[in-house]
Amino acid sequence: MRYFIHLAYDGTRYRGWQRQLNTPDSIQEIIETTLSRMTGRQMTVTGCGRTDAGVHARQYFAHIDYPGFDFDPVERLNRMLPDDISVFDFIPVHDRAHTRYDAVQRSYEYHLHFFKDPFLSLYSTHMVTNPPDPLIIREGLDFLMSLRDFRYMCLTPNRAKHTICPLDAATCEFSDDGLRMKFRFTAARFLKSMIRIIVARLLELGSGKITMATFEDINTGHGRLKYSTITYPQGLHLVSVRYPYLDIPVRSALLPGNPSVSR
Repeated sequence: MRYFIHLAYDGTRYRGWQRQLNTPDSIQEIIETTLSRMTGRQMTVTGCGRTDAGVHARQYFAHIDYPGFDFDPVERLNRMLPDDISVFDFIPVHDRAHTRYDAVQRSYEYHLHFFKDPFLSLYSTHMVTNPPDPLIIREGLDFLMSLRDFRYMCLTPNRAKHTICPLDAATCEFSDDGLRMKFRFTAARFLKSMIRIIVARLLELGSGKITMATFEDINTGHGRLKYSTITYPQGLHLVSVRYPYLDIPVRSALLPGNPSVSR
């Protein structure tokens, strides 16, 4: 029987989702090792995608094959996992269901704050600058929505089968006091470090360091910055993964002290 595991994790102390040869500190390895201890057999877990080191997931799905449980796997696995990984449900699905290939939409948020706050530092990027211009940021987002090919916003484009991944949505919201902001991007798929590169370039645009013409050029391969830009990982959160045969609400909490935001 195939099960989808609905989970969430704080990625602060991990090297990302995917198992790696040079470190045991990946989410996948922790879950596989713990499942193997729980079931008494070697377990392989397939995830819905990769997240980079330090990136968080408020909603994530992985699948396993297992004959069936005669105990509550959620309760037992949560007791065995570290506190920064939580399992919400084991969902029986058909045998060919796949957490990665069947996902039709993924949503990420990127959080930033413009004042020093020790309670945000692990989940939002502290910017030691003034907040960017909201109108210019939204102009940049409108341009990104018009694109199909994101090759020039990918860290390793030559490793991807293709770089066509148009955005279904791209928004930015500011807190009422203007000192916090949140980007949200939705698409069927994303490329390596794509969102962190996009956010970095949008901040350059919104702060006046580059013009709209330059922004358009560097994101279409007709221009290049003299320096590479990519934002820190802690502000990035995978917040939603959708499947045509599942409707699962997000279970994990919002950021601590998250103020209301104005659209």
